[in-house]
Order: sequence, then structure tokens, then C-alpha cells
Amino acid sequence: MIINASCNICGNESSYDEGSLKGSTWEINGIEIVLCCPCEDDLLKKIAKGRGIKIEFGDGGEINCLKVKNCIKVKRFDE
Repeated sequence: MIINASCNICGNESSYDEGSLKGSTWEINGIEIVLCCPCEDDLLKKIAKGRGIKIEFGDGGEINCLKVKNCIKVKRFDE
């Protein structure tokens, strides 16, 4: 069964099968929203940037590389 749905960010309408729609549906602050691929990528980039991670995408939109930009220091406390 094909389902038409609109991205809740940009309004782009796409056709999905049941599995694809489930994969494109996100729950954010208790609200379910549908995100198209470009809006998913933008959200991922913003979350990563806020966490000090750089994402490099390939020409086809696939993730080529994830880089941690900030040094993370861990101090271990012995018991």
C-alpha cells in the first residue's frame, strides 16, 4: 500500500510504503512528525554540530565520515 505524506518541516509531499513512512516518522517532544530526506539530514547535522561532531556526506547523500571535532577528556576515579 502506498501512502502520501507531507514533510512537517518543508511541506514536501512524498509517496511511502508502510516501512518507509515508519522510518521517516520521528517523535520529537512527544509529537510525531514526518521528515523528508533533506530535512532529516539537516536535523542530523544540527544535532551533530551541537555535540561537536562533523558529518561528511557523499554525492548520493550517504554518510562518508563522522569526525569528533572536540577532544573528550575522561577522568577515571578509582574506588
